[in-house]
Amino acid sequence: MLLLLTACSGVPHGLLVQPTKSTSAGPGSIDAFVPEAMRFVESHRGLKFKHTVKVQHLSDQAFSNRVIELQRRDRASFDRQAKVLRALGLIPPGVDPDKAMEELLGSGVLGFYDPSTKELQVRGNSATVCVKHVVVHELTHAMQDQWFSLNVQTSSGNDDADTAYITLVEGDAVRIESAYIATLSAKDRQALSTQCGGGLPPSDVPQVLVEMLSFPYVVGPPFTRAILQAQGQKGLDAAFRNHPAASSQVLHPDRFLHGDKPQSLPDPGADGQVFDRGTIGELGFDILLHDLVQTGTLSSAQFDAATNGWAGDRYVAWSQGDHFCVRDRVSDTGAANTAAMLSALRTLASSRPGVTVEGGSQPVLTSCA
Repeated sequence: MLLLLTACSGVPHGLLVQPTKSTSAGPGSIDAFVPEAMRFVESHRGLKFKHTVKVQHLSDQAFSNRVIELQRRDRASFDRQAKVLRALGLIPPGVDPDKAMEELLGSGVLGFYDPSTKELQVRGNSATVCVKHVVVHELTHAMQDQWFSLNVQTSSGNDDADTAYITLVEGDAVRIESAYIATLSAKDRQALSTQCGGGLPPSDVPQVLVEMLSFPYVVGPPFTRAILQAQGQKGLDAAFRNHPAASSQVLHPDRFLHGDKPQSLPDPGADGQVFDRGTIGELGFDILLHDLVQTGTLSSAQFDAATNGWAGDRYVAWSQGDHFCVRDRVSDTGAANTAAMLSALRTLASSRPGVTVEGGSQPVLTSCA
């Protein structure tokens, strides 16, 4: 898992550091700040570091090369996911998803903790006000890794479950980062808001990629706070060992706290050679139906009734000539929610070519694009 921080509005913010040849622990350096930041993380996370975290300082070019290398390592998984998003009509024709993601990340990725090397990798060594809170965030990831082995949590084969897990990981780190920001002076907090932010994501990047990348950082903090409020420190630590199984559990923390697991559904039939199977999840349906709310085709109440009742789904994806197709079987928590989901999906089908819906107790959506 590559834990990236970026500087774009709407996606995670990150290290805004100018490259420097210095790697000494002199005043004002990241190296000098790390021990202070580690003490802060320990006091607010409730755990102790098992060993010091190494900070790797890279030149501009070396850092860029490292980010590209890590992106390419995960390219096969992303390409598969991008085909599914294209089949659902969420990535428009003519858009190169690999290029779009590189553009999105490349516009703001400035530092990261890599569990495979156990290092915080940054550009340069200057601990400015724009950098310190992000070092705290990244060191929280290092602590998570030391206690809960982030490196072994790679891919479950279920994108929705992976999203839920990353939401836990990032929510915990954002929570500690926010606690650090709260200790800053009014002047420094003002500097964070005026000097350290990035611009909007590139206009040619599909909105679905922005939403998927930002989701863990937005939904994660309230999710982790809900666990702490209900179960305390032990409950939060336990969540890293038995982590959420679906985006519905992080969107509705009570479902995770009550142990409500998503239903397991059989694969729907495919009309070709299957290249992927998995779960769209409540988050996926939120994104899929969101435009209908924006255009007024679907009311907010109808949207909530359709998506909040998600109880499980299962899709298969296949190629059909120059198109990709997805067929998904979805289950809801009761008859009223099933009816709401079926109605919403039929509204989607009437507004988008290549989409068909079959009714029943478990509606089936087919989308080709």
